[in-house]
Amino acid sequence: MEQNFELYQEPDAAPQNGFLFIGELAKLTGTDPKTIRFYERAELISPPRHGRFRTYLASDVRRLKNVLTLRRLGVPIAQIREILAMLSPEEDVLASEKTVGLLRQHLDTLRNRQAEITHQIEKTSSALDSLVA
Repeated sequence: MEQNFELYQEPDAAPQNGFLFIGELAKLTGTDPKTIRFYERAELISPPRHGRFRTYLASDVRRLKNVLTLRRLGVPIAQIREILAMLSPEEDVLASEKTVGLLRQHLDTLRNRQAEITHQIEKTSSALDSLVA
């Protein structure tokens, strides 16, 4: 099954009061609040706090959606953190040349892994054939 990974677009309606709470962000992004908190601990997003509540701005929504897209592509958190550290807060993560370069390297890594797995499947199949025969 093929998934379509599109760049995040700004929401049609701005968040009420200019921000979202974690439950609203979870619903908007289709993810769990625990996942959002995990990305906060991993320092991939850092929303401001108002008292004991985290509040997420439109820029946090865009950044989280970009992080989620990169994770679905299998990009490790450490590499995502590297990209985010190299970019200014205004830069779109998925539109940057640095991200394009990283994704090219990631694709090469995935192709190498695929070749290794294909080789392992062939060797395992051959070993099973010789054991069962």
